[in-house]
Amino acid sequence: MGREDVRILIIEGNGDDMNAAMEAAGARTGSTLYRALLEPLVPGARFDGVAPADGDAALPAGTSLADYDGVVMGGSGLHVYDDIPAVTRQVDLVKAVLAAGVPFTGSCWAAQVATVAAGGVVGRSPNGREVGIARKVTLTPAGRDHPFYAGKAPVFDTIAIHYDEVTTVPPGAAVLATNGHSPVQALAFGTFWGVQYHPEYDLDQIARLMARYGGQMVADGFLADADAMADHAEDLIALHADPGRRDLAWRLGLDDDVLDPGRLRIECANWVTHALLPHRAETRR
Repeated sequence: MGREDVRILIIEGNGDDMNAAMEAAGARTGSTLYRALLEPLVPGARFDGVAPADGDAALPAGTSLADYDGVVMGGSGLHVYDDIPAVTRQVDLVKAVLAAGVPFTGSCWAAQVATVAAGGVVGRSPNGREVGIARKVTLTPAGRDHPFYAGKAPVFDTIAIHYDEVTTVPPGAAVLATNGHSPVQALAFGTFWGVQYHPEYDLDQIARLMARYGGQMVADGFLADADAMADHAEDLIALHADPGRRDLAWRLGLDDDVLDPGRLRIECANWVTHALLPHRAETRR
């Protein structure tokens, strides 16, 4: 049985309205980004998608969660502490994923939804928004020993955008990474390995999201004015197009932690190697 038999479920965290706004800004949806990331890691895999924010949580006919070798979930503009159907449907689905024992990974919103589904707590960060680059993310002793971080530097920068954060981890969870902004930058429990930051993003994606929220970025003091916001986004987009631009990398304070896709996304490759494929080998014999 080859990798072409692998089945992966992608849970879209945003509704159609949020995704339309992102696409209008030139950004890509979470589902699109994760599929593009995973396709070369698992060539020939079959991907299914659900969008519970809009009420579409139904799996393909005749399919159960146990039929999947892995489940992936990206970001969202929602807040998991809001008691609205677009949120509660996602929490309920993730509870079912965790109960099914299927390897599950994801970023930002995924970590928050999984935390709440497993009995933890998420709230607004007292440090405000972490946006652009999460600096000095540091592996904990548990993180240094965890296969999710095999080959990862013990301290690294990465791409991030979030207001909310995990404030109380679920029972039995291990915190794998932390930094000065958010005490929980990665955690693992049960079959879930997840991060608060966005390894699936690139500089083009984060630039377009920052520009979309440009007014808030200026109001929060990240940039002096709209022109500075536009210039910053243009620099990020240009560096994405040409990672060899040393002038831009120096000005933005970026190195291969972010500019090398293999280093940026090694967590995702490790999840495939150390979680998804072993689970598949065990359950599909």
